[in-house]
Amino acid sequence: MTAAPPADARLKEALLESLAVSRGASRLRTAAILVSAVPIIFLLNMPLLLVWLAALVLWNAVLVPRLERGWIAPMIDRDLQLARLRRAGMVLFGLALTQTLAMAAWVDRSAFGAVVATAWSLSSATQVFVYYSRDRMLMAAGVIPIVICALAGPALSFGFAWESLATSFFVLIALAAGGAFVARSDKLIAQAAEEAAARRVAETANSAKSRFIANMHHELRTPLNAIIGYSEMLRETALEEQRDADAADLDRVLAAARLQLMMIADLLAFSELQDGRLELELHEFDPAALARETAAALRAGVEANGNELKVDIACLDIARSDPAKLRHCLEHLLSNAGKFTRGGEIRLTARRDNDELVFIVTDTGVGIAPERQLAIFEPFASGACVGLAITARIARLLGGAVSVQSVPGKGSAFTLRVASDLSPKAVVAQPGAGVLARAS
Repeated sequence: MTAAPPADARLKEALLESLAVSRGASRLRTAAILVSAVPIIFLLNMPLLLVWLAALVLWNAVLVPRLERGWIAPMIDRDLQLARLRRAGMVLFGLALTQTLAMAAWVDRSAFGAVVATAWSLSSATQVFVYYSRDRMLMAAGVIPIVICALAGPALSFGFAWESLATSFFVLIALAAGGAFVARSDKLIAQAAEEAAARRVAETANSAKSRFIANMHHELRTPLNAIIGYSEMLRETALEEQRDADAADLDRVLAAARLQLMMIADLLAFSELQDGRLELELHEFDPAALARETAAALRAGVEANGNELKVDIACLDIARSDPAKLRHCLEHLLSNAGKFTRGGEIRLTARRDNDELVFIVTDTGVGIAPERQLAIFEPFASGACVGLAITARIARLLGGAVSVQSVPGKGSAFTLRVASDLSPKAVVAQPGAGVLARAS
């Protein structure tokens, strides 16, 4: 047995929806008919319409639910088109019965009767548009009696004069406008449903991507840490034995391994920032010692291009923040300076400015054109590494920012400012951060 084609699936869904809405609104619809029709009948002074009202209530409250359960619902899976025809027949009969009041009001030939008839027809049309808009056959079955009433009623009231033609014209215009609105809203609803489905698929794929990156981050860090550890041991041995050439080679190995480790950390950080899952771990630490350790760890890589690394760090006192995230930012700024500087000088300075820690990385490299100085902090900007974008976003989460001043051909100065005391409340309060803070 083959699956139902998409069109049939949509029609089946629309039919089931109309039945569900009808069942849910049965009592409300009956109550609304009684509340609105009884005063109209007495104001029109047409007591015979009470018989019509009783028939309409019997139809809506008793016959419609039974026919839907026993005559239509069992047929949906066996013969969808026949079920739709049966449902359309019920809608046609029900709306024709409903328009009896409108026709009686037109026959009254009074201004009050014309107003009542028009309002009753338009309210009936609203019901049709709400209940049956997803199935054009059902909507047409409901609108046909209303259109006939809109054409015949004014003629019975005014005769074939301009008044009847104008009244019919305006009622039909209102029906057409309602139909156009429903058609437009259906397209918007369908578009919104497609977008929601696409968003769910994207979120699922993004979640799978995040899990993959987290797993790969762990799997790749383990061997790289081993490479770094053994290389450091071999380097120490080479220095003790005064094998300077071997020590220099091992420095290059360490620089490449640490750069690779930082790039792997970038993937995880970027994924967490995109998903709003970045977690800050707050500790008390010595930021001056952290800056010196970071510079020492990256010295070999920074000086690989013939550069000289200088460090000028003042006393910064004790800070409370995420030292790992701060180290990540400093690593990016130093490695970026080493990447674009040849045979020059790179300097790391640090100072405390009231409640902020200020780190400045200057270089004598190629510099950055003024029109590109903002773009370099955007992910995947032309000529920029993703590390600067990560640095900028982490800096905001650490209560600060990163900026650059540069002159093409003369070098650049990157300034990183972060809060020296980052409490959990301050982190959570940052708008749009999507960050969890865990204090130690």
